[in-house]
Amino acid sequence: MFKNYIKGGLRVLGDYAAALLVYVILLYTFIAITGDNFLNWLPVYSFLMFAIMALFLYSDFWRLAAKEKKPQYNLKPYPLKGLVFGLIGILPLPVIKIIDIFIVFGDELGDKLKGMIVDGVIFGPLYFCLKLFEKNALGYIIALLLVPLLTMAAYMLGYYDIKLGKVLGIKKDVVYEKKQTLSPWNPAVKALEQEKNKKKKKKQQL
Repeated sequence: MFKNYIKGGLRVLGDYAAALLVYVILLYTFIAITGDNFLNWLPVYSFLMFAIMALFLYSDFWRLAAKEKKPQYNLKPYPLKGLVFGLIGILPLPVIKIIDIFIVFGDELGDKLKGMIVDGVIFGPLYFCLKLFEKNALGYIIALLLVPLLTMAAYMLGYYDIKLGKVLGIKKDVVYEKKQTLSPWNPAVKALEQEKNKKKKKKQQL
């Protein structure tokens, strides 16, 4: 069971890392577009990356919940299991921030650069929340809780088999109609077979 929680936590961390990778790859382009207004627009860019991360988490943990509900896996799922996965997966971020607080270069430029790397890059998809709360302790706590809350919501939706796209009216279930097959005992089937046999006999006689 403990192994299952570690795997779930690593999956959360993987989704965060994937969103962070997209954040870093597109960051230079974003800087080139915004120019001198880069810092003013950074929270908006951060929120867009947060939305991408939310999509990753929703896709992964919806499917995971649906899978874990199957009795053959014997994983004992429950609605709030996603919250536990999220709390485990996000643990490296507060650890990094604590290390950042205790490491002081004694140089204004060095400390500022260190802060920009931690807050603006490592916390990239959550930066908009830090900026909203002016990077105070409450802002960091709320930012860090956003990921577990998203994971919890995604897992709960999968657990209760609620498809977000269907709820929002974005995606509709496609119903495929199966062609009805007639019973071999149906008189219509027998009549068709007799007709086919007659045609075959006529062809043989010719």
